[in-house]
Amino acid sequence: MKKFLTALLVLGLAANQSLKAQTDCSTYYPISDGAKFEISLYSNKMKKEGKVVYAVKNDDGDKVLYTMEMFDKKDKSLGESTYGMQCEDDGVSIDFKSLMNSGMTRQYGDMEVDITGNNIYLPNNLSVNDVLPDASMELSVTGAPIAMKTTINMVDRTVIGEEEITTPAGTFKCVILTYTTEIKMGIKSQGYTKQWLAKNVGMVKTEDYNKKGGKLRSISLLTSYEQ
Repeated sequence: MKKFLTALLVLGLAANQSLKAQTDCSTYYPISDGAKFEISLYSNKMKKEGKVVYAVKNDDGDKVLYTMEMFDKKDKSLGESTYGMQCEDDGVSIDFKSLMNSGMTRQYGDMEVDITGNNIYLPNNLSVNDVLPDASMELSVTGAPIAMKTTINMVDRTVIGEEEITTPAGTFKCVILTYTTEIKMGIKSQGYTKQWLAKNVGMVKTEDYNKKGGKLRSISLLTSYEQ
């Protein structure tokens, strides 16, 4: 579950767009059917811990559907999910519920799973000092043999600057978005995330820090991109 949440937050926190408005629905992220991008996950010492491969699967009106397949450090598949990205006002949003329903909730079998919250919104035009809306999700599982509740909050989402970043996938001009993530799964933990986003590409790099001590915990990089 921790790896699933990591992939969600890496993606996160950004959003995609619809096919019907290829020129004006979103400034960020590919929408062409068949487009693929790979995010590799590393420890704070750049030891590879896994990867996530995303691909445009289908489209339907004002929504684009994506697949997300996770792999461990030995490139063994851990499972695949499908989620939706939606045009919304002058931007796009990721549908928390579709992502969680299609992926993580399978492990709970016949138990009752309830998901509430609001989508993660990303405007088309990002400028330094912009403050973006908070996002939250609550997952409740009831029924024998367990009952659990997981809460994710993303707050203080702010654009703090611009920077050119080079990864194995190329060199990209990015805006830098930061936010605080609060995850409660029995115990509460907080993290600080710094994320680089490039036009027409999406997430290029993410750094995750311990909120209390400011220690770098993990790094995610765009390692391949095909459109």
